[in-house]
Amino acid sequence: MSKAMKSTDISSEQLSASKLEFEEQQEEKKANQPKKSKFPRWLIGVTLFGGGIILWQIVPSFFTPTPQTDNQTPPPKPVETVMLSSGAGSRQVRLLGQVEAGAKATLSSQVAGTVEKILVKEGDNVTPGMIVAILDDADGQIALAEAQARLVQEQSNLERLEVGTRSEIIAQRKAELTAAQAREREAQDNLERLISLQPDLMMQRQAELEAARSREKEAKDNLQRIKGLSLEGALSERALVEAEARADETRNQRLRAEASLKAEETSTRKDIAQAQTRVDNAKSDRLRVTAILAEAQAGPTKEEMDAQRGVVKAAQAAVEQAKLRLERTKIRASVSGVVQSRQADPGDYVEVNDPILSLVSDRSLDIFLEIPESLSGQVSQGMQVNLFARALPNWEQLTQITAVVPSANSNSRRQLVRVSLSNPPEKLLPGMAIQADLMMPILNKNTFTIPRDALTRRGDQWLLFTVNNNQVEQLEVELIEDLGEDVIISHPQLKQGQSIVIKGGDGLQDDTTVTIIKS
Repeated sequence: MSKAMKSTDISSEQLSASKLEFEEQQEEKKANQPKKSKFPRWLIGVTLFGGGIILWQIVPSFFTPTPQTDNQTPPPKPVETVMLSSGAGSRQVRLLGQVEAGAKATLSSQVAGTVEKILVKEGDNVTPGMIVAILDDADGQIALAEAQARLVQEQSNLERLEVGTRSEIIAQRKAELTAAQAREREAQDNLERLISLQPDLMMQRQAELEAARSREKEAKDNLQRIKGLSLEGALSERALVEAEARADETRNQRLRAEASLKAEETSTRKDIAQAQTRVDNAKSDRLRVTAILAEAQAGPTKEEMDAQRGVVKAAQAAVEQAKLRLERTKIRASVSGVVQSRQADPGDYVEVNDPILSLVSDRSLDIFLEIPESLSGQVSQGMQVNLFARALPNWEQLTQITAVVPSANSNSRRQLVRVSLSNPPEKLLPGMAIQADLMMPILNKNTFTIPRDALTRRGDQWLLFTVNNNQVEQLEVELIEDLGEDVIISHPQLKQGQSIVIKGGDGLQDDTTVTIIKS
């Protein structure tokens, strides 16, 4: 039976009960009236008419259902809440960079020479002290032999000084002095002879010059006389020609005499100068031999002994230097690493400091990452970065920034940071591209970390609901960073300790009444 049918049956039963009750009331009234008086008929009619009207108004109310009013208050909505706690978060910033060797070394030649052998190739591992190249050492062998011979000679000189001068050496020095004195006397005699002969030679040449001048004057006078007679016709033309020839010849004789005089003067001065030089040399030689004889007779002094010992030490140093130069024809690795490139081949001639090989460290790498311009000055040493590379899909490493480079990359104009890896993976090589996620802390004071479920998305708005005295307040918050299960938000009205809805927020609005079922 339907709900409407049940409602209709109940109304009929109520109506029958009402009629029965009304009739009993009427019979009771009649019984209570005195028998002598009679109730007016018109009053009975009026009463019946009024009762019918009342029944007519009562009966429909049993058949009409009672409607629900629209102003009834809905029940409180159950929600789960949590206390708001402030906390700084971080956001990830993707950085790009490049791998570089942590340490590099260029092996250069310390001596000049021809490359004889290169013992390693690109990619080979080297260890400290390992011979990687050999230069031709022929010149080094010769230089070592010469240095050793000089050392032996200087050591012998020192030994002689320490023993002292022998008698036969003194006799030899005396004989040398006698010979030097004889040479000096001979040179002095020759000088004096030249000086004494100079006046006679000059007088002879001067006399020859005066005779030539007299002959020239006589020939000129004769020529003038013959010219006069020829004009008068007293002498023939032939006599005039002969006179002119005679005059020319005497002039030439005079010129030769003058030249001879000058030459004699020059030659005499030259001979005297040379003789004087020989005298001076002989004198110097005599003085030197005299000093040697005196030294031999006196014996070596302490200063001479010390000086010779210094010479011996210098000769020993020269031998060591020659050995070192010979050793340097074998080029050795100074550090461990991997050969990156070769700058020389067998047969090449290299000078001092010319590069032979380039090495890169196999134990440490430096990764240089570019920082966006918007973050310049905000990145510091010690911030965490998560490294990964396409070339190594199964590798990533969480580490820290080692240093911030205080300059920008010349190409990208971006600031660089350096991350040093002391034990990098074997397949991570210098020159590879690398990526990193920088954990950038969020420094806003009005930020809070909340569960993602506490936010409601409506259009472009992120809504958060706070609860105070079971009343909801709706706030449009700013989403700072998405951390996965949690998010970082900001709003100036939020405070630590506020109660926020984390479940049951769908459909909530301002001033909605809620019931907290879990907090």
